[in-house]
Amino acid sequence: MASVSALAPGLRAVTRQTVRIPSSFAKSLGPQRSFSSLPTLRPTTCPRASPVFRSPSSSLLSASIMQPTMPTTAGEAALDLVPKTSITGNPAALGQIRCGPRPTTARTSRLKRARKHGFLVKTRTAKGRKMLARRQAKGRKTLTC
Repeated sequence: MASVSALAPGLRAVTRQTVRIPSSFAKSLGPQRSFSSLPTLRPTTCPRASPVFRSPSSSLLSASIMQPTMPTTAGEAALDLVPKTSITGNPAALGQIRCGPRPTTARTSRLKRARKHGFLVKTRTAKGRKMLARRQAKGRKTLTC
């Protein structure tokens, strides 16, 4: 097998330096994980100690949640970024399913559809009358919706 320097004399072979970690030290580290200092924005079921993204708990369901509380020290004022009266602490927000299915189809009534696209509306405009004539000439049983 020819070496890299023999094949390309103008190029230097790039060598990668590897660092050996003792096996006892590597075992004490455990599996390698990526670290992020940013909190996750997805809701989870496990409680977090972060004051920014609090999950609603039983202590937030008390009657005192509706009354805003004033922090006693300056340190507490700096740490409490989300007030206790926010939407995350509201008891009404606990029953919400934010990403669930929503009934967005077929909400209009037949009366609204007839008012918008019905036969009488088509007879009022020239374009609608032409459309009715085309459908009648074609032999459609229903001329409109």
